[in-house]
Amino acid sequence: MKHITLSLLCAGLLATTACSTASDNENTNNKTDSEVAGGNAGDNAMNSATLGDSAAAAPVADSAGSADNARTGPAGITGSSLDDKQFMVKADQGGHNEIGLSKLALEKGVTGEAKAYATKMIADHTKAGNELKPIAQKKGVTLTGDMDAAHKEIRDRLSKMSGKQFEQAYMGQMVTDHVETVALLQGEIQGGQDPEAKAWAQKTLPVVQQHTDMAKKDSGMKM
Repeated sequence: MKHITLSLLCAGLLATTACSTASDNENTNNKTDSEVAGGNAGDNAMNSATLGDSAAAAPVADSAGSADNARTGPAGITGSSLDDKQFMVKADQGGHNEIGLSKLALEKGVTGEAKAYATKMIADHTKAGNELKPIAQKKGVTLTGDMDAAHKEIRDRLSKMSGKQFEQAYMGQMVTDHVETVALLQGEIQGGQDPEAKAWAQKTLPVVQQHTDMAKKDSGMKM
């Protein structure tokens, strides 16, 4: 009888120990899962904070620049922002570019349509330039009264040509220059602030557009 009781007692103790061990293991596993989850949450929070700092440090695009870039002008300044004073300087140089190249054309002895075109360029751009001068003086703008550096180089290259080669090169340059001048005038009309400068651009634009159409037509003629 004593042996039976002792055996039952031992069996009870073993069962209790096994339950206790299983409970401890379950608590340990639960604790580990919680700690891991907590650690991951902490890491995620740190990552979010890092991303937030990076976003805050990123530069914000300047939307004001889009309006300035709407203004256009001659080669080399397309897309640039021009104020009224800069416009007047560029427009004056543009006029002298046409006058200078057209005088060279007459010196070279061009004939027919090319001669008529060169003569008209000198007359029209001289008149437009004389109308621009008092506006510029009133605004304190100093006009160069000369061709720009790029067109002086073009004049030098053209001066080495003669005959048909010269006439075709001259008329081709007139197309390029007048397309750019049209863009310059339109930019001032749309975005200029000075009423007198804008009025001059509006008056001059139809004349330059006519020059452009004539140059495109004459550049393909047989000479």
